[in-house]
Amino acid sequence: MEAFLLGLSLGLAAGLSPGPLLFLVLREAARKGPRAGVLAALAPLLTDTPVVVAAWLLARKLPPEFLRGVGVLGGLWLLYTGARGLFAQPKEAEAPAAESLKAGVLANLSNPHMYLFWFSVGMPLLARLGNAAALFLLGFYLTLVGSKAALALLAGRLPALGRAADFLLALAGAWLILRSVAP
Repeated sequence: MEAFLLGLSLGLAAGLSPGPLLFLVLREAARKGPRAGVLAALAPLLTDTPVVVAAWLLARKLPPEFLRGVGVLGGLWLLYTGARGLFAQPKEAEAPAAESLKAGVLANLSNPHMYLFWFSVGMPLLARLGNAAALFLLGFYLTLVGSKAALALLAGRLPALGRAADFLLALAGAWLILRSVAP
């Protein structure tokens, strides 16, 4: 039970932490509706599994420079994502909501925080939990995906924001730019 509660708390913290995937979830929901945001929120279910397995197999074999390199690449990605949010103009014809899952997968695969977490924190934690690791993972993904999906449902129900939603998305883009240079 302790592992499940730990998973719930870490998953919730990760799910609500501002970053590229949360930014994308909110943007998709605000522009295309709640279904699009929820689809983007599902991305960790597809992207994390190979990373968890790779981290499990490689965690002790990689030099510390590798994680620093992932961090630098991640900073560049945040800069790019933030600039897109800050300077992007809403398009007349948006891609269908089904494309949101693909966008979420790409955003999550290119986010260094997922790799840094699983290689530096997640794997040692799962090793320590032993047989209870599955309960941790269940709790973690329940709240990681669930919190992002809940925010998508809220954001998708606020179309009356109009220009204010565009301002909030630009503000989120500016925040990502700041995070890219000062993580």
